Amino acid sequence: MVRIGWVVTAAIIAGVVASGSALAQDKPAAEKPAAEKQAAENPAAKAAAEQFKKLDTDGNGQLTVDEFKGRRRKAEAVAMAEEVFKLLDKDGNGTLNLQEFTDKPAEARFKMMDSDGDGVLTLEEMKGRQQKPEAIERTEKNFNRMDTNGDKKISLQEFVDGQVKAKKPGKGKGKAKKAE
Repeated sequence: MVRIGWVVTAAIIAGVVASGSALAQDKPAAEKPAAEKQAAENPAAKAAAEQFKKLDTDGNGQLTVDEFKGRRRKAEAVAMAEEVFKLLDKDGNGTLNLQEFTDKPAEARFKMMDSDGDGVLTLEEMKGRQQKPEAIERTEKNFNRMDTNGDKKISLQEFVDGQVKAKKPGKGKGKAKKAE
């Protein structure tokens, strides 16, 4: 009985030591594996990680608002970048880590695509700089799905609603196959 008590005590101590060393890590290092795993599994996350690396000019694993703004010089573009930075900076510490950068909320993605700042997305804005035919086709399908009122523009609400619908189980290709 005493032997079991010592084994349990040793296991508890080992667990506390292991969790303590994990907690002692700085936050960006602790988040790095999850962000790197996401980037390895998802082409969009991989592209975001590459973009993050390019923007991180001092290589410290954190983006400041100035690094995030990059080479933007026009007042409207700078203001938009600052606004998006605030949306992404979830912990409010004035910097972005890779996880914050890749976990863009719908509003931030919308603002980044709205190149003319008019509060709606056109198909051309949504396509961005895409050149691959399959990516353009997918974007066109998504645009048409999100444009619920048929005005050839997507409002922020339509965009957010479209993101929610795309994530719901049973939507998209799987549902069409079941109906056949």
